[in-house]
Amino acid sequence: MKYRDGFVTNSSSTNFLIISKEELTVDYLYEKLGFTKGSPIESVGRQFCSEIIHATSGGVRWFEIDEINYQAVLEVFGEESALKYKELNQKGYKTYMGYTSSDEDYLTVFFTMDSFVINEKDFYLNGQNCVW
Repeated sequence: MKYRDGFVTNSSSTNFLIISKEELTVDYLYEKLGFTKGSPIESVGRQFCSEIIHATSGGVRWFEIDEINYQAVLEVFGEESALKYKELNQKGYKTYMGYTSSDEDYLTVFFTMDSFVINEKDFYLNGQNCVW
């Protein structure tokens, strides 16, 4: 039996996929995630959107993905998302993958711990690949 010495965490992570007609910006993502201007949590919501955008530069967790393509989306997010990727990629939509951790601020923890899909005509987000 091995014992771990030092910090041990029970954190989780969520791989996410975003397919968007527009380039991701804090303002655009803030709107697409359903936040409203002037909200009491606007500054925290904008920080969360900034963290999501930053997370796209790190790739996904637990998978070796060299480039975003149909096969990569299929492997990580399943057939429904892969078909959505194929359809929207042909229309010139931009695709992003990344992951969040439950070791972050409370909005990021909520995003990480919950499982959901946003499916609009110009924006798709799959946040169902959660790992404990």
